[in-house]
Amino acid sequence: MMSLKTLPITVLRVAFGALFAFSGANDLLHFWQPPVPTTAASQAFIGGLAASGFILPVLGVVFLLAGVALILNRCSAAALVALAAPVVAIFGYHAFAEGHVFSIGTIVLAAYLLLIWDSRTQWRGLFATRAPVDGLSRVG
Repeated sequence: MMSLKTLPITVLRVAFGALFAFSGANDLLHFWQPPVPTTAASQAFIGGLAASGFILPVLGVVFLLAGVALILNRCSAAALVALAAPVVAIFGYHAFAEGHVFSIGTIVLAAYLLLIWDSRTQWRGLFATRAPVDGLSRVG
């Protein structure tokens, strides 16, 4: 049974995963037209991603896989690592290219940071100065 303490994080994780799964599926299947970029900088940014011919499909696959992993709570830490750079890019796009500091980009970044903070114990290995070696000890 889920406790009231973990329920908000679970809801946030599933909603965050659903957002990215939907976005990734849309990048691959084109069933919904996202809003048109409104500034020259945002048009240039999105135009550059589209012109490359491979960035948007790759992002679509990453978003879809990471979103499903978050929804199913399988490999959530890996899913959050995969979404780190795109989340920062989403925030930067909305804050700087579109000029909307308090927008969906801020919400996505805040949700991401909450999920990272909640799973912080899973990140210890990434920041260890030395990897543990099973059965062996280091001298010095």
